[in-house]
Amino acid sequence: MRPAGTYFDRFDLAAVLVLIAIAFVLRFFSPIMPDFFVHPFQGPWLTDCVSSTPIDPVGDPGTLCGIAYPFNRGYGDPLSPPNGEVFDEVYFPADAYDDIRGIEHKACVRPNPPSCDYFDPEPPLAKELIAAGMLGYGWYRATFQGAGGDYIDLGNNTFGWRIAACIFGTLCIPMMYLLARRLWPNRLFAIVAATLVCFDGMFFIQSRIGMIDIFPIFFILAAYFLFLVHIQSRSLARSMLSLLALGIVLGIGIAAKWIVLAALASIVFFLVLWVVLRSLNIRFGPDGWPFLLSERDANSEVSRLVWPTYLAVGIVALAIIPLGIYLASWYPFFARGQFHNLADLVAYQRAAVDYHRTLTATHPYGSPAWSWPLLARPVLYYAEYTRLGTDIFSGQPLMARITNLGNPWIWWTSIPCVLALPYYIGRHRSFPAAVILVGFITQYLPWFPVTRVLFLYHMLGGLIFMILALAFVLANVANNLRPEGRTMLIVAHLGVAVLFFAYFYPQWAGVPLSVPAYYISADTPPWGPKLWLVNCKPDLPAKQPQLFCWN
Repeated sequence: MRPAGTYFDRFDLAAVLVLIAIAFVLRFFSPIMPDFFVHPFQGPWLTDCVSSTPIDPVGDPGTLCGIAYPFNRGYGDPLSPPNGEVFDEVYFPADAYDDIRGIEHKACVRPNPPSCDYFDPEPPLAKELIAAGMLGYGWYRATFQGAGGDYIDLGNNTFGWRIAACIFGTLCIPMMYLLARRLWPNRLFAIVAATLVCFDGMFFIQSRIGMIDIFPIFFILAAYFLFLVHIQSRSLARSMLSLLALGIVLGIGIAAKWIVLAALASIVFFLVLWVVLRSLNIRFGPDGWPFLLSERDANSEVSRLVWPTYLAVGIVALAIIPLGIYLASWYPFFARGQFHNLADLVAYQRAAVDYHRTLTATHPYGSPAWSWPLLARPVLYYAEYTRLGTDIFSGQPLMARITNLGNPWIWWTSIPCVLALPYYIGRHRSFPAAVILVGFITQYLPWFPVTRVLFLYHMLGGLIFMILALAFVLANVANNLRPEGRTMLIVAHLGVAVLFFAYFYPQWAGVPLSVPAYYISADTPPWGPKLWLVNCKPDLPAKQPQLFCWN
């Protein structure tokens, strides 16, 4: 028998471990391809290596494996990108490298050597996590491979600046499971939510690239989990400790990217709402300390003792601690001399806000916020069209592409589920539905008034709650079916999600395919075409986004 009050048992542990293993293998070893047809009876049937792919800025061919692939060849004079960077890897790993070199007071290579000063409108902590991955890989090479040099130099490569994202992206899967299990004690809900994260293309790609976007997503998941632990606490001590832990996680998340401020706002909203509802003797959501004391019939003496303490701890946890962590995250700027005092830090924040507010640059892969759930314009991260060899089946030239397309089955089926959340809140007074809806609104709607160019990956915060909404509605519908129908519904939906993942996997992992496998033609094989939406207009003005175009 499971002990009373236990929400996580051996079955949950087994489910989480299996999902972690699947997620890590997919993220770390991709691209995983069949090798038997290319090299029959000459080795393993599967390989995670791509041959004849660029391995240096001039495009010399070689072999790369796992998350070290791809290496983006350089173009122009001087060659850009200079070190194989893919999309925004030209910014964040370089900033991470300069942070470490600046702390060590060593010369940097950009933007104005030997200075390590730079401007980036994003907070620094996610880049510091990327730097930790680079240092860790540099240490590994020096310790176990006999490489010589500074750790940061040894780790300044495609593997080094992607490994941290791979780890945090993998950890998003168990974090989603824990969050869902706390939000609603329904194991089916947790399994579905975590599985959908595991097999979504956006989560997959952002876990395999040296960009900062996956780090705040992990901390948003962790923050909502700790918020639920807090409001479900069965003692005052646990309530206070979980509140302090929540403040630490929020501070780390905000220092990684400002989108975590939306999670902070949502959590504060719910905490205030709890106090108001309890004071009116209205029950909504779980019972926990100290919110039970808000009821009119609560022990007034205990209430007078507890609430001042709770308010003080709340201010420390949700204001002072996040602010302190945010300030501390800027240490590299002070250490290398770019900042000399707090006035410099404040001026930098103003410049970052002005950058986002006044940026007028256009981008061929930009898209408006309303189009994101529809997957109208995914961003092309990587493309290689030459010298990859020929397809052994058709004799056609091979090409490789990586786009940040989400899993269409997951994204499109989540839309009606998000729209159904008000029904569950109004008809069933569903606390989980309220948390999911408020989380989605606060992560998604703030993008609408933003005037600068935006991209599909900005939907990643909202995607958390799209997936939760989908899992919530599926689990609710399944609970109203007979056991055999329940199993059939969940297996069918998750099975289709996995099939979609397999179908689009080549363009998420950069697997070389023939041209007809991307573009529909008479020669298109059964595993294509990958580009479903081709409403692409080459003569469209730069200010107008190409929508419903996957090319």
